[in-house]
Amino acid sequence: MNIEDAGKQVAESGRMLLYEGLTARTWGNISCRVGGSMLITPSGLGYESMTGADVVTVDLESGKWSGSRKPSSEKGIHIAAYAAFPEAGFVIHTHQTYASAISLAGFDALSLSESERAALGGIALAEYGLPGTKKLAGNVEKAFRTGAHTVLMAHHGAVIAGRDREESFRRARLLEDICRRSCRGLDGPVPPVDRELAGEIYAAVKLRFPHCGHSDAPEALLAAATGWAIPAQLDDMAQMIGRFIPRAKPNRISVTRLLKKSDAVLVPGAGIYYRAGNEGDLHAVRMLAEKACVSFLHARDCGADARLSAFDTALMRTVYLKKYSKKAAG
Repeated sequence: MNIEDAGKQVAESGRMLLYEGLTARTWGNISCRVGGSMLITPSGLGYESMTGADVVTVDLESGKWSGSRKPSSEKGIHIAAYAAFPEAGFVIHTHQTYASAISLAGFDALSLSESERAALGGIALAEYGLPGTKKLAGNVEKAFRTGAHTVLMAHHGAVIAGRDREESFRRARLLEDICRRSCRGLDGPVPPVDRELAGEIYAAVKLRFPHCGHSDAPEALLAAATGWAIPAQLDDMAQMIGRFIPRAKPNRISVTRLLKKSDAVLVPGAGIYYRAGNEGDLHAVRMLAEKACVSFLHARDCGADARLSAFDTALMRTVYLKKYSKKAAG
């Protein structure tokens, strides 16, 4: 494959990540090896409008790059994958829901057959490091050096190396199926929705926030019924939503008041209400809020305290608001 075709494939693959629900907004990244270089998605650019011309060429030996944009801040984990696996030609970093939840707790008890393990190319867990840091790249490199082509990144997501795009995406889909059936805390009776209350609250929220939504997904109802706020356990929630998702009293005044301070709010008997600055971000907030519920319920059932530190959460939130949210907006 030549440089031009590789760039087009990388850009197209970003839209595949979104379409298949393997990430939200600009999170995740993709690369393709061509000779001694890799073509990788640029930092902070939305996948919907990305073209092959936006993709960045990085030398795998020196790490130097060329192009009109900066490469993804996670370029180090891609370089680590290609260094570990000479046959690898395509790497994807995802923020898929159930794999992210499993990265918090219970990885050692992950239920998979030997044939599934082989299809994943082996699987390992990388210890936590802040996004884009040498610590994170080093932890992922260590996991790849075990021979595993599929690596869960604690509190973050997954990175998957394959011979080509088809194998990498196939492994990502299989990983999500395996992690979905291994997630805990989701099999209890789902609380019923008070439709009249839910509609009344949504009408009030819509009057106050032009870009808003409501989710009564099972995980949202189960999380709201616990009586607890959801702390930031995953990097992407910390960045886009913040320190925690609060729990409101089941009335419109409480919900609208809390939504002034938080992008998402849990409501017993209704689920989650959420808002964003524009319609483009609305789907991402919903996905991250529902993923946060899955992760919270799983970690809670495993008896794990998976909260990110207050310092890390504040740092990621600040960097996101000042840097990446503006990039994605154009």
